[in-house]
Amino acid sequence: MILNEEIIKQIKAKSGLLLDQAKDISVLADKIFADTGRNIGVTTLKRLFGTINDSRKTNEYTLNTIAMYLGYATWQKYTETNSIDSVWNFSEDETYHIQELAIGTNFCVEYLNRKVSFVVIQRDGINVLEVVSAKNSSLQKGDILYVHKISVGKILQADKVIRGESIGNYKTNGEIFEVNVNNA
Repeated sequence: MILNEEIIKQIKAKSGLLLDQAKDISVLADKIFADTGRNIGVTTLKRLFGTINDSRKTNEYTLNTIAMYLGYATWQKYTETNSIDSVWNFSEDETYHIQELAIGTNFCVEYLNRKVSFVVIQRDGINVLEVVSAKNSSLQKGDILYVHKISVGKILQADKVIRGESIGNYKTNGEIFEVNVNNA
């Protein structure tokens, strides 16, 4: 999805950026985070501004974050106020139920400045997540997480985490803004 010219014009005015240089997108991502406390990835912003060709759907979290940056509580409030008549192609419920995923499914979750990759495995007769890699996270490779579901726009919460002989729990401080799934 590409934002329409009016929205881009409002973002340029608010940010003070022309958005004509590659570094402007990175600066905009930082400004959005500073204003809203929510992340939108540089690649996602490039997709929204049409600088890269990508047919992925834009999720509600991203649209709500754009709306918040422009001073509105939600994307719906923004569109109502600004008479946006375009059809926005986003998934209203980008939720992955762990028990419904195939064993061996790999996926990556991004939140705040963190990125964690998982693989679905079976343990004790149920599907659980094993950490494959983690960047800027307290999770470590090999950690086993008992998670019911993962949803864009929500926190990641594990009722039980097994690390070697230790057992604990885990909850992110920020909302998930992107999930990429590669089915087994």
